[in-house]
Amino acid sequence: MTEQTQAAASRFKKFAATALAISAVMIPSALWYLSANGVEIRLHLAIALSLTITLSLLLAAGLMGLLFHSSASGHDNSIGETPDHKPET
Repeated sequence: MTEQTQAAASRFKKFAATALAISAVMIPSALWYLSANGVEIRLHLAIALSLTITLSLLLAAGLMGLLFHSSASGHDNSIGETPDHKPET
């Protein structure tokens, strides 16, 4: 792996770990909130809620990781700089 790829993988792992830590706090909080408001918590509801929170946060972390990787790798700067295209000024 190149140094840039290792840095991007490390950054993604940090985003994913943060997302999982936040979901570990949010799942019991959401279940507590629902039960405090009189919603009967069944197994399927708990599973669906847990998967929704976890997958949503992991998706957000993955997209944020791609955003930072694209910016750091220079892909954003190369847009519009093809040999046959001159950017408008």
